[in-house]
Amino acid sequence: MDAIITDTSEQNSFLIRCKDLSVHYRQPNGHFTRVLSNLSLEIRQGENLVIIGPNGAGKTTLLKIIGLLISPTNGNIWFREKLLEKINARERLQIRRKIAFVHQKPVVLNTTVKKNLAYPLLIRRFPKKKIQQKVSQMLKLLELSKFINHPARKLSGGEMQRVAIGMSLIYEPELILFDESMANLDPSNQHLIEGLMQNLLNDQSKTLLITTHDPMEAIKFGDRIAVLNQGKIIQIDKPERIFLEPNDAFTAQFVGYENIFEGFGVIDSDTGINNIKINDITIAASKAREGKVKVCIRPESIVISHYRPKEISFRNILKGNIMKCNDLGIVFHVFVSVSTDVFLVSITRNAWNTLQLSLGEPVFISFKATDVQIL
Repeated sequence: MDAIITDTSEQNSFLIRCKDLSVHYRQPNGHFTRVLSNLSLEIRQGENLVIIGPNGAGKTTLLKIIGLLISPTNGNIWFREKLLEKINARERLQIRRKIAFVHQKPVVLNTTVKKNLAYPLLIRRFPKKKIQQKVSQMLKLLELSKFINHPARKLSGGEMQRVAIGMSLIYEPELILFDESMANLDPSNQHLIEGLMQNLLNDQSKTLLITTHDPMEAIKFGDRIAVLNQGKIIQIDKPERIFLEPNDAFTAQFVGYENIFEGFGVIDSDTGINNIKINDITIAASKAREGKVKVCIRPESIVISHYRPKEISFRNILKGNIMKCNDLGIVFHVFVSVSTDVFLVSITRNAWNTLQLSLGEPVFISFKATDVQIL
């Protein structure tokens, strides 16, 4: 069963509740491809929930189900405690019109920017004067006023995405679904849309569900983050818990823990420190879990030096040799072999220039016991 929520307060404030959703498609050869598998999820009114996961994890399919664009093969979904399977077509349309879907590739009509923005209001029978007012406001908000009479499909990709977002927001939906909506945008359009989304995050009348494969984007926008892999939610929690205390190796690696090792933990009865044996080395962890464990350390949590450090807060000081260095622009990735294991250390360009590291050179790597996460 998927992780649902850790905070069970406000049980009556859920906008969306999904239970045991499964989606599978029949292939031409007769085999079935499973996209979602017994997925359960609850989204609170006014919450900003970000779903992260690799390509093919099922993120878009989940959004399409919640957006009432497709139906699951199995399972149920509720909107404000209404079981959608039990409602009629008219009620379903009413709910659908409270939901906005912003796709990764912008979807706009083959007409002017002004008419695109007006269309969602026209089909909802807004008064003419109100339509003019809201279109004018949206043009200014999205910095599209100069394109008012331009054909929307002849704009740049970023400009078209701004039109698509405007069409989704102009009728003030309760639930807004962003499906990797900032992927492939140039920096100026990305910055503008990020600013718009930051305003939405503070609007408690709006509930946002955002998919991304970028962990940093998830931190920026999420009240909670759900990690989706192979059609299942494997962890859902506040951003700091996801990034500092990942549940499993996949989550750890996805959010940036490149150093993942298997070992055996034994707790020191005097200090309470967990001494974890990993092949020929032993590292200290502050979390108490004995027996066979997986541990992970973020590359940026490791300090590299020419000499053995005297900083007493480092419980882990290991001697190794530099085996590889990768220049990534503003940071360097340094691979240090320690006995039979390899640690990845991430350092800034300034640190690289100061240390003057070279291949094969003996170095010390140091990290705190609190930086060792146990999966």
